[in-house]
Amino acid sequence: MSNSVCRVLEQDEYDIWDEFVANSPQGTIFHKSYWLKASGRDFKIYGYFKGSELFGGLPICYGTKLGFRIASHPPLTPYLGVLFKQSDSKYVTRISNEKEINRAFAERIKRDFDIIVFRFSPLQIDIQPFIWEGFSTDVRYTYILDLDDLDDVWMGMDSKRRNHIIKAEKDGIYVEINDDFQQTFTLVEKTFVRQGKIAVFRDQAFKYNEILIRRGQCKSFLAKNKLGKSIAAVYIIWDEKRSYCLLSGYDSENSHHGALALAMWEAIKYTKNELGLNEYDFEGSMIQTIEESFREFGGKIIPCYLVTWMKPHLEIAWHVREIAKVVLHILKMR
Repeated sequence: MSNSVCRVLEQDEYDIWDEFVANSPQGTIFHKSYWLKASGRDFKIYGYFKGSELFGGLPICYGTKLGFRIASHPPLTPYLGVLFKQSDSKYVTRISNEKEINRAFAERIKRDFDIIVFRFSPLQIDIQPFIWEGFSTDVRYTYILDLDDLDDVWMGMDSKRRNHIIKAEKDGIYVEINDDFQQTFTLVEKTFVRQGKIAVFRDQAFKYNEILIRRGQCKSFLAKNKLGKSIAAVYIIWDEKRSYCLLSGYDSENSHHGALALAMWEAIKYTKNELGLNEYDFEGSMIQTIEESFREFGGKIIPCYLVTWMKPHLEIAWHVREIAKVVLHILKMR
């Protein structure tokens, strides 16, 4: 693209950016300026312009540690990465333009940061220009449900998953849809405690929820037993394209095998029937037991690409440190 420029957007351009995200095939709620603000992290939004028209964008959250400028994801932010303007150009033209935009961003952020880690949204599949610029790559996965027909979704589930939902309903479990994020997060924290972990993102989660409630872009689905006690929860957020299962949890002391599945199913139906959206993103997991649970809902597995980069002298120092760890371990074994 001739007469193009890559620059950081001004704050008074954030409304333009948010509209661009909404229309971009790769855009998600996590790219929106209000999500980035709610993260509490410093951030920049890079724009690729041809003349005055925005053709691509890349939001980067960053901080400084030990004097190093580090670009990485805020908590609870699964997707960032490059977005492109919707294009009706023929395939070869579109791919060529996107490669040029990707290359421009890769070159620019290498100048601005010492360490870079971010994951693209599921619809961004071409990361070659980042590879050419020396970035390392990895892959993660999510499951996305096509909600064109809920009857098809129901029949596409693993039969075990359907049986869990049916049994939960027979046993008097019901789902209450509300904005009780405190109760939802209590169940999330119980899940972390059961795993011997701490939900360190609590403050950020409540900040996100505060913003999203005001914008009408989130709901809690609380599964309750016959006594009215909340025993499982699913929390979804959404944008113009799909909803995302951002958080879930359950009370192991008052658990029911199908309670969480029922809450998830109600969230899926809400996405289609109330929001009018045709996709539900489980926002994947690399933890095997969680992945299996999501897989049983019948969604399509989608790769999400991750890129990392650090300045050469830092990479050398990192390798020296890792080698030193191995040597020390060997010496301790003698």
